[in-house]
Amino acid sequence: MVLEKVRRTIDRYHLLDRGDRVVVGVSAGVDSMVLLHVLNALRQEFDLSLIVAHVNHGIRVAESEAEAELVRRESQRLGLSFECGQFNAKEFQKARGTSLQDAARRIRFHFFNTLLRKYHANKIALGQNADDQVETVLIRLIRGSGLKGLKGMLPIREGRVIRPLLEVWRREIESFARDQKILYLLDSSNMSQHYLRNRIRLSLIPLIEREYQPNLKGILFKTSAILRSEDDYLERGAEEAYERIVQAEGEALSFRFSEYQSLHPAIQWRLLHKILERVCGDEMTREEGEGGVVEQVHGKLGQSHASFLMELPHRISLEKRYDLVLIKKGWLKPVPPFEVELLLPGRTQIKEIEKEVITEEISRSDGLDDFIRVPDIAFFDFESLRFPLKMRNFRPGDRFQPLGMKGTQKLKEFFIDHKVPKFERPRIPLLTSGEMIAWVVGYRIDERVKVTEKTQRILKIEVI
Repeated sequence: MVLEKVRRTIDRYHLLDRGDRVVVGVSAGVDSMVLLHVLNALRQEFDLSLIVAHVNHGIRVAESEAEAELVRRESQRLGLSFECGQFNAKEFQKARGTSLQDAARRIRFHFFNTLLRKYHANKIALGQNADDQVETVLIRLIRGSGLKGLKGMLPIREGRVIRPLLEVWRREIESFARDQKILYLLDSSNMSQHYLRNRIRLSLIPLIEREYQPNLKGILFKTSAILRSEDDYLERGAEEAYERIVQAEGEALSFRFSEYQSLHPAIQWRLLHKILERVCGDEMTREEGEGGVVEQVHGKLGQSHASFLMELPHRISLEKRYDLVLIKKGWLKPVPPFEVELLLPGRTQIKEIEKEVITEEISRSDGLDDFIRVPDIAFFDFESLRFPLKMRNFRPGDRFQPLGMKGTQKLKEFFIDHKVPKFERPRIPLLTSGEMIAWVVGYRIDERVKVTEKTQRILKIEVI
């Protein structure tokens, strides 16, 4: 019965192909020991190469040694390669500031991925069953989750992590182990009420089955399957939206806010999830509940801010610049007030914004027209300038006379007109000539220092 169920699961979700090399995670518990025997029974049918992987987390010393020995002996009896990883999950937990269970899970996957490379394997098989699926759905419901969490565990993830027992109930697995005389050991931590999963399995589920719904597990298992199908449909929509509106901007990913707004909120949420996963991996977004990073970003974008800067965990930053949204690795460093006198001619460093200013006097024959549309190069009437020239950043009350205008304008209004967000303004260098702002670098020079037909001497300034 178990073998046939596993075959159907393998066929339904395409878990295995002929010739697969599979790292099998075996803890010595009943689920993983049955998984090992089931895959071994299918080894010839699928032409499988099996590598048995056991992890000693260093948590239960006496039990761990017995578990490792049992898995080693059984692997040897079946003629399979055996690998045992020794780790200290408690030290890893302290270093990463995570839960002990999460630390152990991260250690296991690190070890499994190492074996994938060592043996040139292409699959990792895990022993989670239908009861585990129900418990997972309940945990995520209690912690707060959307469709992505309530769909439960996937039979196959990332094309390589497979769960052949996911549609088999624990009672069936235990019965199969008795019938086939498969040896296994009980993990004493599975009875500890310290862990939420154990409390759900030992207390909550029996209470609901006894007092409210005797078929609770069957209902939740069916519900998770329905939600997986609906989640898959929404994921396809989100992937299409990602391909359509997301662009790479150097190390950042960007999209137009107007295009994002046109999406259904469910697709918006998933689009942000995909962007954050691509920028920093799935650590930030895994199993989020209320208040998760994606939820925070989605909520912030839903407010009516023209522009803002948002710093996220794992040193991720989000910048909204009116209609442009950028998400990238690294936080934007605050820029302190600065003022630097320029060498003339020469090169001057502005360390606060990591820029260099190059000044030189040129003649009209040097071809000004070639540089007219280059935003970081400007030309000035030398005689109209007051020396020494300086570069500084924005100050409240700054005004200048933008090229082509008759009167002066507050620089704050100029920035608003040109959709320069507040957090970006301190980074924009301003060329000052006496008390006058002669150039808002990258945007506009002042009308009063422009090159005219009467200009005899021309100063060229480049910011790199």
